[in-house]
Amino acid sequence: MARLTKRDIDQTSATVKEVVLWDSSLPGFGVRIKPSGVKSFVIQYRNRHGRSRRVTLGRYGVMTLEEARTEARQQLSAVSRGSDPRQDRDEGRSAMTIKDLADRYMSDHCEGRCKESTIKAHQWLLDRFIIPALGRRSIHELRHSDVDRLHQSLKETRYNANRVLGLLKAMYGRARIWGLVEPHVDPTTGVRPFRETRRQRFLSMEELKKLAITLDLAEQDGTISRTVGAAYRLLVLTGARLSEIQKLKWEEVDLANGLILLKEHKSDRHGAKAIPLSQAASRILESIERVDENPYVFVGMKENQHITDLQRPWRRIRSRAGLSDVRIHDLRHTFASMGISVGGSLPIIGGLLGHRTPQATAVYAHLAADPLRQTTEQVGTVIGNAFGL
Repeated sequence: MARLTKRDIDQTSATVKEVVLWDSSLPGFGVRIKPSGVKSFVIQYRNRHGRSRRVTLGRYGVMTLEEARTEARQQLSAVSRGSDPRQDRDEGRSAMTIKDLADRYMSDHCEGRCKESTIKAHQWLLDRFIIPALGRRSIHELRHSDVDRLHQSLKETRYNANRVLGLLKAMYGRARIWGLVEPHVDPTTGVRPFRETRRQRFLSMEELKKLAITLDLAEQDGTISRTVGAAYRLLVLTGARLSEIQKLKWEEVDLANGLILLKEHKSDRHGAKAIPLSQAASRILESIERVDENPYVFVGMKENQHITDLQRPWRRIRSRAGLSDVRIHDLRHTFASMGISVGGSLPIIGGLLGHRTPQATAVYAHLAADPLRQTTEQVGTVIGNAFGL
């Protein structure tokens, strides 16, 4: 056969048994095509003992033809110098530990793909649970029973237990793609996640008034800064996520149209997220002083950085208000429940909690007459009255 081309690969299929197309320009390099439709680049050679060896370089589609040809040329060149890629790969596989896989997963998969908060969460799970328990184990030796034992040991914190299980599953998924383990290897198979009880806590009107009074007093006596107090008020007045408020930039605030336009958020693949602002929420933002050279609305202790810790002062506030079971995320629940109470439909409330549109900024002006805006204003009036805004 002549020099292997992309067209050759695309047009060739296998019906009963696998087919290998060899490249005449680079002897020993080819593509294996299975009846299942999977196409993988391979090299075939004889080692120094005369045994025929075949090594898979990668899957077609994930690896391009030219990338595979370059890799094949390097490995076949190494063979001519006495190396044995198959033996090297097998030795490397057996030597790789769970910690090694975790490091590669974080550097080769997460970096550049995952949000900063996701990377931090993954690293915390690895450092706290996975590495101490399994880090030294070979990726080939890990058994279903090992994973189940770790999962069961964390049953008191079901959320963490299930996140650990999910992360291990994702790591082995990448290991299969990278050719580090055989396609059938997944030690998380059969380990069932714990049922997680969804906790729905929201504040009543009386509790909102308690919170409002506590925030006012805490600002007056210096327990919290006015910036921190404004952040909590904006959270309950918008239903935004904590990270969205912490990282909010002035360039994302459009007071003229009464909107926050988030460029980065939990659903950033769907374009910008628009959060309509009630008059009460707008007044909160108007009251915040801008800090020169700092792009963030809620500035942190470090120069040109956003605020990073709203959890610690929140624990003081909720304790002082007699709301010790209320989390910051429950302010989002409160916004949603108030939306329902003023007559907002479930689709409308869902839109307020995560309204997405891919259009340019100018297009968002139509939200002024949108049902989302009407419900936001109604909720803002109710909560604003409780806060005296």
